[in-house]
Amino acid sequence: RHEKEHGYITWVLGPACAFDHDSRAAFSKLVQNGYVNALLAGNALATHDLEAAYRKTALGQDIYTQKSQSNGHYNHIDTINKVNLYGSIPKFIEEEHITDGIIYSCVKNNVPFVLNGSIRDDGPLPEVYEHTYVGQDAIRSHVRRSTTVIGMATVLHTIATGNMTPSYRVLEDGTVRPVYFYVVDTSEFAVNKLSDRGSLSAKGIVTNVQDFVCNLAKNL
Repeated sequence: RHEKEHGYITWVLGPACAFDHDSRAAFSKLVQNGYVNALLAGNALATHDLEAAYRKTALGQDIYTQKSQSNGHYNHIDTINKVNLYGSIPKFIEEEHITDGIIYSCVKNNVPFVLNGSIRDDGPLPEVYEHTYVGQDAIRSHVRRSTTVIGMATVLHTIATGNMTPSYRVLEDGTVRPVYFYVVDTSEFAVNKLSDRGSLSAKGIVTNVQDFVCNLAKNL
């Protein structure tokens, strides 16, 4: 609540954050209520979140029942192709009448998102940065302003962001304040990795990201 009024909250999300109906809804609520100033992620988070809005599945599984759907493994490819057909994520949302999800909430609430690509990516989506250095600069444009960074269920993107995040910020009035950095994952290895690499301000929270974000949204 304090950071919403006095800071800049940047979130770093892995695709697991979009695999569950309740966690998608909870994070969307955080976006809508002003607790997200920027979202950093990869092609997968956006793809499976949009797949969930478009086909109600993520990696072919129903996001609510977790049951596999017939030929569901094609759904994320269908989603990527449809977005590319329209030329952009906002146009896809408009034309396909998308009404829910993490990316939808960011678009509708003018919350900037940075999607960085990988050599492994399907597609990727039109907004995904395919050049590493261009993508890094896009990340830096937000972490330079950040006062709190929260990474959930993504080792690679969290480490990438942590490597570019300063440990403190000097505010306009000259006040020096720390940048809070939290890493949330079910794996103890994942939450410790950033500290092991030298980001001493990073604090690990070993828990299920779905529970974490649902409880957070519920109590704000």
